[in-house]
Amino acid sequence: MATRQIVNVDLVDVWAERGRKKLLRTLAWGDEVRVARQASTHIEVQFTNFVEQQDGSVLPETTTGFIEPSKSSGIKTADILIAPKDNRVLKVNFVDVQQGDGSVIETPKGRIVLVDGGDNQMFARYLAARFRGTTADKPQPVDCILVTHGDADHFSGLTQIFKSETHPTRRKRFFMQPARVYHNGLVKRPSNVAEKEQLGPTRIGGDGRTYLVGLEENLLSVSANEMNLPFKEWRAALTAYNKRSKVAFRRLEFGAHDAFDFLADENIRVEVLGPLTTKVSGKPALPFLGNPPKGPRVGHESLSVDDKPFKGFSASHTINGHSVVFRLSYGGFSYLFTGDLNDESSRFLAREHNKGNLNLMAEVFKVPHHGSADFSGAFLQAVQPIVSVVSSGDESARKEYIHPRATLMGALGKWSRVAEPLIFVTELVAFFSVEGMSKLTDAKKAAKRGDFFGFSRAAFGLVKTRTNGQRLLVYTDSGNVAMKEAYAYQLDGSGVPQPAEVVRA
Repeated sequence: MATRQIVNVDLVDVWAERGRKKLLRTLAWGDEVRVARQASTHIEVQFTNFVEQQDGSVLPETTTGFIEPSKSSGIKTADILIAPKDNRVLKVNFVDVQQGDGSVIETPKGRIVLVDGGDNQMFARYLAARFRGTTADKPQPVDCILVTHGDADHFSGLTQIFKSETHPTRRKRFFMQPARVYHNGLVKRPSNVAEKEQLGPTRIGGDGRTYLVGLEENLLSVSANEMNLPFKEWRAALTAYNKRSKVAFRRLEFGAHDAFDFLADENIRVEVLGPLTTKVSGKPALPFLGNPPKGPRVGHESLSVDDKPFKGFSASHTINGHSVVFRLSYGGFSYLFTGDLNDESSRFLAREHNKGNLNLMAEVFKVPHHGSADFSGAFLQAVQPIVSVVSSGDESARKEYIHPRATLMGALGKWSRVAEPLIFVTELVAFFSVEGMSKLTDAKKAAKRGDFFGFSRAAFGLVKTRTNGQRLLVYTDSGNVAMKEAYAYQLDGSGVPQPAEVVRA
C-alpha cells in the first residue's frame, strides 16, 4: 500500500521511466506524493500530474513515476521525502485571478486561509484542482476566509466557489466549509446611493473630519436591501454556509491579533496592522478618505508621512484605503498582505511604523492595489521587501487600469533592502501558447469578430512560496515542463536572509 510522504528538498523531478527518461513534472518542497516502492537509487511514487487533453484543457491526474536524483546533485533518496508528521513547510500561493486578488495560505498541519478571491471563476477552478474530490458530504474545511475589503475584484470570486457546487462538470465543483469570515466592516450600498452614504452612516469627529461609524461585525445581520449586488450574492452564499455549520464573523482592525490564535500552535504569528480605527461618539470609526492627486506622478511627494487628509470624498478610495493589512510571521520570514491600500492610508501606517507602534517590514510583500500609481513611497521604504508579488491582469477595455504602473515597479526595486530584489507580476508569469488562426464558437460573436489569431494559456500566473521559517523558496511554473523560475533564501547566523542555491534532485 502506498504511503503518504512530503517532498523535503526545493525541487524534485519525476520521470516516466527509470534512468531519468521522459520528465513528467517537477514537484516542490512541501508537495505530497504516495510512495509505492523505495530503493537506494530511486523511489516509485504516485503524484498529481497535469496532463493536456485533446481539446487543449489541462486536467489533474494521478500518475505513477520515478524520483531518481542525478549523481551530480549529491542527494540521497533517503533525504528527499519525509513523513507528514515531520513536515514544517508553510505554503503561500498567489493565484492569477486576472484583475483582482486571490491567495491561499496552507499551514504544515493543513489549515487553510483564503485571502480574497478575485471576481470570476478562476479562484474556484484553482481550488477545485488543488483540493480534488470535495463533495457536499465531504467539503474542504477552510479555517478562515479573509476579505481585505469590499471591492468585487477581491471577493465576488468567493461567491463563484459556492456556485461551483452545482457546476455540470464534476471536476469544476469545489465544496468548502469556512469556519471564520473576517473583513474590514465596510459594506457597499446600492449604486444609486449618494457618494457619502455609500459605506453607511457618518458623523463629524472632533477634528472636523467625516467618519464612518456604521462598521459591521456580522455580515448576515445586514439587510440585503442595504447591499450592492456583489455583497447580496456573497451574503446569500454565507447564509448557506452558515446553515450547514455556524460561521464566526469578525471585523478586523489594528491590534486584533487574537483573531488568528487558531494558528498559534504551529508557531505562526499574525499581526493585524490595519485598518486604523478611532472612536467617534463612543463608536469605532474610520475616516472618509479623499481623492489622490491625478497621476501617474513622477517624482511626487510619496515619501511624505504627513497626516494631512486628501481633499474631497471618495467612497472607492475609502474602502480601498481601509483594507485589512496583516503581517504573517513564521520563524525568520514574514509576509505582508495589503489589499488595495492606497497612498493616503499607507502614509498613516508608515507614520505609525516610524513611531515604533507597528512593524511593516516583511520579506514577502503582496503589493497593494495591483500595482496602482496611488502608492506611498514611505510605506514601501518601511516594508523593504525582498520578494514582491503584484496581482494584476487587465483583461478588457472596461477593466484596463494599466497595472502595474512603471513608477510603482521602480519604487519596489528602489526601496528593497537587497541589491537584486524579486518582483513578480501574476499576469506576466502566465504562459500563453500560440494557436494561430481561430474561430469563435459563439455564432453572434463569430459573425462580428470573424477569424482571429489566438493564444491559449498553458500555465497560469501562479507565484508559489514555501518556508519552514529558516529557508524560503519562491518559484513559478512555465509552459516548458523542464523549466522553473526558482529562487531560495536562507537565514544566516544573525537571522538575516541571504541568497541560497536552489536544490534540485
